[in-house]
Amino acid sequence: MTVSSSVSTTTAASLTPVAVPRRDLTVFLWLALAIAAVATGILYIFLLPLQGTYIGQLLLNRGWTQPVAVFFAWTVFVFTILKAIALLQEAPSLRQIWIPANYPFASMRDILQLQQTLAQRRTLLPNRCARVLAAFLSSGQREVAVEAAAEDSGSAAAATDASYTIPRVLVWAIPLLGFIGTVVGISQAVSGFSSFLETAQDVNQIKEGIGSVTTGLAVAFDTTLVALVLSILAMIPMVIVERWENKLLLQIDTYINDQLLPRLPVTSTPAGVDCKTLQEVIQETIRRELPTEKGLQQLLDNFNQLACAVLSDRQQFVATLKKCQKQSIQQFEHLVTQIQYSQGELLARVNQQQTAIAQELQQQSQYIAQLLAQSDRTLQQRLQLLETLNQALQALADTGNLQLLLDSLNHTLNNLQPVLRQLAQPRRVTLVEQPSSADGSHSQS
Repeated sequence: MTVSSSVSTTTAASLTPVAVPRRDLTVFLWLALAIAAVATGILYIFLLPLQGTYIGQLLLNRGWTQPVAVFFAWTVFVFTILKAIALLQEAPSLRQIWIPANYPFASMRDILQLQQTLAQRRTLLPNRCARVLAAFLSSGQREVAVEAAAEDSGSAAAATDASYTIPRVLVWAIPLLGFIGTVVGISQAVSGFSSFLETAQDVNQIKEGIGSVTTGLAVAFDTTLVALVLSILAMIPMVIVERWENKLLLQIDTYINDQLLPRLPVTSTPAGVDCKTLQEVIQETIRRELPTEKGLQQLLDNFNQLACAVLSDRQQFVATLKKCQKQSIQQFEHLVTQIQYSQGELLARVNQQQTAIAQELQQQSQYIAQLLAQSDRTLQQRLQLLETLNQALQALADTGNLQLLLDSLNHTLNNLQPVLRQLAQPRRVTLVEQPSSADGSHSQS
């Protein structure tokens, strides 16, 4: 047994749409009243220097109804301008493609994503579309979405009609003010005419009385004229803007009815389900959705193959790691061996150089000792010769002729004797070893 509904209500109920408040083309009346009051004040301040002109007389010297009518006309005119600005801001949204023609409506998640996107927009059309999609997501039924669209359409139309209530009243009140001014002016004219008839005695007084009557009639007709002109100037733009707004709302309703509602999926909710039918549906779903024994076995085989592959990769990785460690150890040992060999060669070379230097020093010390011994023998021989000469000189000193010569020679020998004794003393030879230079040569001092 198959289920005919394309979207399940359970799935729809589990999705929570974004709350979207209703939007209307609302214009704040207090803002229009404030702007109108400022504009009326500016207009009458501008007309103060123009009291002698026809316009100045028409607006400044025709009673209290004229400023009130001007204020009402400004209010309607400002309201119309604010409405037109709001409509100009909404008009570009009708030319945009809010729902693409190829957008999928097969799943509730796609519809929810579209609803969230439209809910972020501030214009009227995406707001209405988002509210319709929210009603569909909440209920899961197209009929509820259609009812929500109709309700929003009626609410928008009612809000639009209600927003024009006060401006319509003001447009209707402007001619009434003109009629009130007319009644006031005629009343003034009639009262003035009756009073001057009672006191009139000559032609000049009759002329003055007719002048007061005509002044009252001017007030009556001028107030009506101004009121009718202002009502026309205020009513025509308001009617145009109102028709523009109704057309905008109609286009929004048409877009929703043609582009959105027909594309929503149709859901069916049976009134009652037989237990047997429900059991068959459940069994069919289990048979189709749950894996069979063969499928489970295949899945287990796949897991075993995956585990074997992972184990093989792990073993290969461990073997590669051990091999890398072994190579690193061998390289380290080879490096240590090379360092030890180089150190041994260096020590051997140092020892050889030290031995050669010691031998050379020993030879030089022996040679110096031989030189010193030879010098000692020479000095001893000279001392003996000097002693023999001294004896000979002492023998000759006894002779008379050689006495002076011997005295002089004796004096010379006496002077040389300390030097000879100093040379005859034993000497000490000290050998000092200096550090070897960069080329391996040594020096002695």
